[in-house]
Amino acid sequence: MIVIEQIEDLEDGYPFPAVALGTFDGVHLGHREILDRVVRRARREGGTAAVFTFARHPMEVVNPSKAPPLITPLAIKRDIMAAVGIDLMIAVNFTPSLADTSPRDFVKRYMVDRLGARFVCIGYDFAFGQARAGSPELLKELGETHQFELDVVPAMRVDGCVVSSTHIRRLLAHGELRQATRCLGRPYAILGVVERGAKRGRGLGYPTANLPATMDVIVPDGVYAGQAWLKQGLHKALINVGRAPTFGGEARRVEIHLLEAEEELYGETMTLFFVERLRDERRFDDPSLLRAQIDRDKRQAETIFAAFPRFAPEEWALLSERPVLSYSRFQVST
Repeated sequence: MIVIEQIEDLEDGYPFPAVALGTFDGVHLGHREILDRVVRRARREGGTAAVFTFARHPMEVVNPSKAPPLITPLAIKRDIMAAVGIDLMIAVNFTPSLADTSPRDFVKRYMVDRLGARFVCIGYDFAFGQARAGSPELLKELGETHQFELDVVPAMRVDGCVVSSTHIRRLLAHGELRQATRCLGRPYAILGVVERGAKRGRGLGYPTANLPATMDVIVPDGVYAGQAWLKQGLHKALINVGRAPTFGGEARRVEIHLLEAEEELYGETMTLFFVERLRDERRFDDPSLLRAQIDRDKRQAETIFAAFPRFAPEEWALLSERPVLSYSRFQVST
């Protein structure tokens, strides 16, 4: 998959570009339908399956105080895009200049002149251009003018609710991981580089790897059962998100105890999947009481893992009933 990060690097010349347009935060089931339609059309025409998206959320420029945390970091989004068959990913920084571009100029300048789009697919609620004035109706009109076909994907529902990034953020913020997983088509995941910690977990018999808890770690503080992908392998994990109140509290972080490995992980890149929430984080009067609780957490997590579809070492598993995502990790090239 080719990845382009600067609009200036985008050039015409791709055969029959079929383009998915959107932020695609979460790459949830609704997004997957858009991507699947683009890939199918590109393959049918012997063309290029492309995505035009953004590295961060446009609200960080348009209205920073109301910008939501990202569900899916860009690195994971790239992996998903490559895995579902996207050939060209245009993931640009949303800038004030781009925010001020009128809908008609956006389409003419980027979709037509630079990319030469022949087929465009969007979601039913897609809006674009200055003040989000561009609508599916306008895009259809512009498609007729510039000779590209428009396909609009209707809303998708899971458990009676419309699948959207906003809905999934709400589920994650309340720790409702099973429902979020059903909407995403895979477990919620974060990615980071393992940092050195205080090594208190090792003293308790539960050594941990530590990731920084950035604003994009949406789940609330607490203890979780999860899966950690690193060194080309997947490991069952206990995850604690919080401030270690038993030890006086500190900066929010993510601590991971791998149930099947005790090797040194400092400096390793880890993709962490959240499977199920076990309990709130709380303070214990004595570290021995914390250890006893972790023992119980481990037993509860093992019960969850027994019922959870085990990832193949080179694949990301799928929990939703609709088989929309089961894929090997691809090497992304630029």
